[in-house]
Amino acid sequence: MERFGRGLPPHTPMVQSDAGGWLNGGRVSELVGERIAQGLMLWALACLGGALLGLWRTQDGFWRPFWFMTGVWGLVNAAIAYGGWLGAELEPAGLRRLLWINAGLDTLYIAAGLGLWRRPEPRLRGFGLAIACQGIFLLGFDLFHALRI
Repeated sequence: MERFGRGLPPHTPMVQSDAGGWLNGGRVSELVGERIAQGLMLWALACLGGALLGLWRTQDGFWRPFWFMTGVWGLVNAAIAYGGWLGAELEPAGLRRLLWINAGLDTLYIAAGLGLWRRPEPRLRGFGLAIACQGIFLLGFDLFHALRI
């Protein structure tokens, strides 16, 4: 029986490294990149589903922009995840560097979102909260994976 169609037996561990990272012979396992992309795609689908439900259920001047921006971020996250599936296998240092750069950008998203959230206009507050929520999740996601590689 193959694991994820990659020719690995079902008992093959997904994490192989003396340091506890996701390494396989000094290279980031292709399955690691797929796992990261799958996790991001799941988040994207949850955002899109929540956005559709939220937009359908509310006309509020704060929550409607919140759900709209959540849907926009869901589309962006889905595109990034899909690109991750199609992309080339990275060396551990390259993937770790990419995740740390993303973590830095995530802090900017949080700051920008909180800045908008403090504005008096409900539309901007809704956009700001959605951006800050995305930034917080993505920061945790990127840090978790960067520290495991």
